[in-house]
Amino acid sequence: MASLAYILSGAAPVMKKFQYGVTLTAVGIPFTIPAANTAGVVIGTTTGATDLVGFSLDQGLDRLGLPQSTYTTTQGTGVSATGAANSALRTVTLIINPDACWRFLMTQGATSNTALTLRTVTSASAGGTAVTTGESWTSTEYDEGYTWCYAGANAGDARKITSTSSTAGTVTIPFDNAIAVGDTFIRCPFTPMQGTTIQLSTDLTQADASIAVATGAPFRPIELVLRDSTDNGVLNSFVIAVSNSHALRLA
Repeated sequence: MASLAYILSGAAPVMKKFQYGVTLTAVGIPFTIPAANTAGVVIGTTTGATDLVGFSLDQGLDRLGLPQSTYTTTQGTGVSATGAANSALRTVTLIINPDACWRFLMTQGATSNTALTLRTVTSASAGGTAVTTGESWTSTEYDEGYTWCYAGANAGDARKITSTSSTAGTVTIPFDNAIAVGDTFIRCPFTPMQGTTIQLSTDLTQADASIAVATGAPFRPIELVLRDSTDNGVLNSFVIAVSNSHALRLA
């Protein structure tokens, strides 16, 4: 699930409960303002989070505070097991700070927890500027994204991609060492502050790193947490982002 990384202003998270009129699917997903004729806040989509209200901390509660992820249109629900009168009302708890920054695990595709793909270098670059993998970097456009070395002399180093071709991604700031055949790299379509979109996984809990730059929902990347070969796997890379279209934005 997406988790709160920090609040830009340094303020404490502001948590509020909102009525909902949809079936809730997970914790840590985005909710937007209600559309006309809907009962309450609605769940965002993989590419849609305009007028964001916040991200969820639970999967729905009834008036007694018991888990309840589905809404009802039936008047009242009788008496609960505790003997207390219940209600048809259902709420979801959201963090609503407009400057809240959210931590998304990167996944290689629409399905969450898909390992990021290792790209094996097929042609050396003595100057450390061309990551040539013999596959297209333009059919899914990664220009203005990021690439980082997973295994090789540059393991753990990352650079912004400044141009792409049918076989390579090129960086302007060279890697510190020559790029050798057999080195492995990972790439993602996010650049801190420059980017304006992040496409979410189907369950809305992670960031799809397989899509083209400038595709997705309105979130601005603030920073990347890119893991290298010492981190015991490639499912530990994150993008931290803030909403570009919050319902409480002042401008």
